[in-house]
Amino acid sequence: MFVVEGVKPVQELLASGLHIETIYSTETDDHTAPNVDVVSISKKELERISALKTPNKTLATVRIPTEKSIDWQRPLLLMLDGISDPGNLGTIIRTAKWFGVSQVICSQDCVDVYDHKVVQSTMGALFHVDMIYTSLQSALEAGAIHGFHSVGAAMNGNSLYAIEKTNKTILVIGSESHGISAEILARCNEHCTIPNREKEQRVESLNAGIATAIILAELTRNR
Repeated sequence: MFVVEGVKPVQELLASGLHIETIYSTETDDHTAPNVDVVSISKKELERISALKTPNKTLATVRIPTEKSIDWQRPLLLMLDGISDPGNLGTIIRTAKWFGVSQVICSQDCVDVYDHKVVQSTMGALFHVDMIYTSLQSALEAGAIHGFHSVGAAMNGNSLYAIEKTNKTILVIGSESHGISAEILARCNEHCTIPNREKEQRVESLNAGIATAIILAELTRNR
């Protein structure tokens, strides 16, 4: 199981269809759902079980859903290679949901999606996105068979605004410190770069979550 904290994330959870084991709340009237135990607790008890510095009324324990297979009928898939920062992964999941990406494929060395910091930073988006941990190399090979064009975010690629737009795209985002691994980058059909308008090049790179948002905005602009 994993833990979800806060009024809004738990409300998102109740609308998701995931299996909620128990809800612990200082205000039980705020949460009603069939077949879910709602336990009334005091503010001090919530502070004892919470991982947050400032707990927000409610905490729920949830069963981890069965991992799904990659749906090759979807037009846009997001692939993450070695994302290790929980906050970045949470931001990326939240961003993916915003742009209509409903499946995110992670390498086995990505941070655990059910890490508390990841869950909290998704603000409920996690409950509506399929998370799949698998070999990226195998996934890219399968994607090619299904007609997908893979685009890897890199520092020395084609301008984001000049890349090939296709009906079936896999966007690959690399780790915060090293980018996409050489093996995975070599398997991408195309490399793309967000143009840097700073002439003096004082900024080395963009945060992985920010880069994902900019690229997804462009890839979904005319869909």
